[in-house]
Amino acid sequence: MSQALQKTVNIRLVSTIRHPNVQQETINLETKGTLTLKGTQHYLVYEEVQDEKVVRTTVKLSGKTALILRSGGVKMRLPLEHGELQTGSYDTPYGTLMITTNTKQLHFDEGHFQVEYELIINDEVAGTYTLELIYTEAE
Repeated sequence: MSQALQKTVNIRLVSTIRHPNVQQETINLETKGTLTLKGTQHYLVYEEVQDEKVVRTTVKLSGKTALILRSGGVKMRLPLEHGELQTGSYDTPYGTLMITTNTKQLHFDEGHFQVEYELIINDEVAGTYTLELIYTEAE
């Protein structure tokens, strides 16, 4: 069994959110995180603060699929696979909400991940999301 390779990385995240009938919102984040390589799987882990709560995000990347897991101040499971509807979950104070992703584009190569997907709640498109992660080894 091979040993996992782990290194500290600088991460730049750009997220664009387009909700129906609402002005587009763009979020930029620069932070440090950890990249772990296990076989062909890449795991990118970083923390950010949202609404004064720490949110830990893990992005599991492989060739044609990705999985975004968030824990802490926000708890979410967001599976992404190009051309496939995937079911995930988002925890709210009122219970767990089942969500669906419809991935329009997914691209991953070393140091760069980009995805565009529709988020579907109760059979309606709640918004279209674009996420780009660029990471480089920290000095």
